[in-house]
Amino acid sequence: MSSNTKKRIKSWKLFSGIVIVVLLLAVTAAGILYVKIYEPGKRSADLGRLQQESYQGVFCSMYAPEAFPEDIYSTYMGYDAVSCSHRLTSFSDISDYLETAFSSGNEVTHVLLILDPLLLWNSNFHNNSRFYASFDEDLLAYVDSYSGVEFTIVFSCPSLEYWQAHSSDTETYENLVQVLAAPLSVRENVSLFFPGGEEWLISNPDAYDTPLELNAVAARSVMLLVLSGTLQYHGIDADNSSLTQFDTLVQAAINAPASYSDLSDYDIVFFGDSVFGNYQDFASIPGIIGALTKASVHNRAIGGSSATQLTPDDKSFPSAVQRFLSEDTAEISGEKKLCFVINYGLNDYFTGYTVEQYRDGLQAGVQSLQDAYPDAEILIASSNFITAFANGTAFNNDLNEILNDYVTGAEETAAAMNVFFLNTNEALQWNPQNAACYLVDAVHPNEEGRFLFGTAIIKALDEDIFSYPVH
Repeated sequence: MSSNTKKRIKSWKLFSGIVIVVLLLAVTAAGILYVKIYEPGKRSADLGRLQQESYQGVFCSMYAPEAFPEDIYSTYMGYDAVSCSHRLTSFSDISDYLETAFSSGNEVTHVLLILDPLLLWNSNFHNNSRFYASFDEDLLAYVDSYSGVEFTIVFSCPSLEYWQAHSSDTETYENLVQVLAAPLSVRENVSLFFPGGEEWLISNPDAYDTPLELNAVAARSVMLLVLSGTLQYHGIDADNSSLTQFDTLVQAAINAPASYSDLSDYDIVFFGDSVFGNYQDFASIPGIIGALTKASVHNRAIGGSSATQLTPDDKSFPSAVQRFLSEDTAEISGEKKLCFVINYGLNDYFTGYTVEQYRDGLQAGVQSLQDAYPDAEILIASSNFITAFANGTAFNNDLNEILNDYVTGAEETAAAMNVFFLNTNEALQWNPQNAACYLVDAVHPNEEGRFLFGTAIIKALDEDIFSYPVH
């Protein structure tokens, strides 16, 4: 090797080394800027607001406070609140905020805290005595001193992805939750909430900005559920213990992770009634399917609609298909394969349309889709179990047809049209004894119900239609 070549190599190594050092210094400087300037600036602004503004409630969070909207309190709870923007990092941080709020001259009636047990443990250097002392002095003391104030405390909810990568932390997390919950749960002015064991939430990657932090849409959903009184923490001795549910879910995900087909090369279009159509976010049935399979999903469902068509411009399935075909369908990529998922029947049954009318509507809509997209796959999913109308056994037309007759009608139509069929009742096994766990009312699936419905559709697509690598 010539001396000139060696010099060039040495020069290149020196240049590369300098670039790496500069990049490391830049990253370090950015971190220092964030920790030393940006977060303290937000903290100072928060404390200034707590001192100067008029409010009845205070919201503080140990993760992603920006994801939780401030307007939610005045809109849904009828009181003004200061939603703090600084990420709390310790019990002493909590104490500083509470002390400022309670000494502001405002009549504070509500305090909402989102606590990260692992972060609190880390901030006390994994020292039991420090942890207990800080907990007593910087949080419990305020709860006891201001017994007329309602404290709502929500535990953090890392994703399943996080727990799968940090399985050694699960036992510590569970122990810390118990340590925090034991004294808090016996205070009459404290309500505890634990969203971290909700499968529909922590299993859905589209609910998170990072494996530890909810995005704004999911954070709002969680906050609305908390404010409505759901997602409550149940102690370890309860039949429905929150930590038992959490541990079962997380250990199953660690030991036998769920796998879903990679459908990133598919567009899936959904037609249906309010079961599909009333929800448009990450926790909708189409949203769940898109999140878990990476398919591009398009929700064309309409609340209150039926398969039965009365007029060409109504909300029925045949009319919805014609509108879909006549509109600009640029949202459907010509480069991707196409699948339609159809779910009608509840409103046909409620309204008293006959099963024959229902079948005619399904057939007309499916035929139009087959004519327009002969290579597309089609799945008809039957209606879910309901508790309304005597569990779907009441007669709503002169033929004395019950909801199960519409399920049979859907199956017969699928066979006649040579498309795939999912018997939702058989897949989900909802019944009068367990339906309350899955229905938000007597008809519509709640968050967990929609998650199970969505995964049942994925399974049906896997078994009947697709043979793709899983991820």
